[in-house]
Amino acid sequence: MARMSLRQQSARALRGVAWRIERPPRTWRRPAAPPQQDPGELTAAESPPGSRIASWFFEQFPRFYLTSSTGLNTGRLNLRYEAIFGQNRDIFAGASVLDLASHDGRWSLAALASGARSVTGIEARPELVKAATENLEEYGFGADRVRFVCGDVHEVLSTQDFAADVVLCLGFLYHTLRYNELLHGIRRTGARYLIIDTFSPYMMGPVPNVHVLTEQAEEEGKAAADTYTDGASVLVGCPNLAAIRIMLGAYGYRVERLSDWAGLLRDNQGTDNCGDYANGRRITARCVNTSAAPGSTG
Repeated sequence: MARMSLRQQSARALRGVAWRIERPPRTWRRPAAPPQQDPGELTAAESPPGSRIASWFFEQFPRFYLTSSTGLNTGRLNLRYEAIFGQNRDIFAGASVLDLASHDGRWSLAALASGARSVTGIEARPELVKAATENLEEYGFGADRVRFVCGDVHEVLSTQDFAADVVLCLGFLYHTLRYNELLHGIRRTGARYLIIDTFSPYMMGPVPNVHVLTEQAEEEGKAAADTYTDGASVLVGCPNLAAIRIMLGAYGYRVERLSDWAGLLRDNQGTDNCGDYANGRRITARCVNTSAAPGSTG
């Protein structure tokens, strides 16, 4: 009996060792909470396979592949068009649009092609204002439909009056830290809709976060120098979605829905340089003025 008991003890010990080897390692870190969704906020409706195939809009307007150092990734540019305009076409018909940091006019033209009545762009770099004006003229849009104002976005918003139905803030939110000025200026336009396309390394984190860094003002795709710039570096921030919700709420806006980037990437496989959209670090958000009556335009 003693020998049998010893065997039983040995077998039990071996089973215990095997259990510990096969058992997944224990972690004492609490799992991250899923990001909280704002009441009423939706991701664009799930789409069946094949319904998000890109129209390759900018193939009709190839100048935009050449007039900026940030237009080289043609697939990315065309998918961004689909997320910004293709999935929000209903808000542009007959609208007056304000295009912040309007670059070479690519998004101003897209707004006009989507049915906008008129577009005003604000851009800090004179060479890009010149390129935008020439691009739009080349494609048949003159001063009766579009104009570009050269100057710091915040200063122009604070010193000039703009009435708009839709404001575009595309690729600009991470080139500034002056959020109070920016959102106050947007609020002054009376716009019913605001489209934001932006990046944060912590975009979907549950805790409001603004990632702060500096950019070199001499680079075209970076923040432009402003009155607060000391030297060549510009202080900027990358707010995540939770922070964006708070900031928008302080000025009477909320995120209404996020564009369906999952569907775009599913139906346009092989498109290069869209990893930030694929991993959720970059989003396209349609925001609505909570005080505007439904159906009003600004």
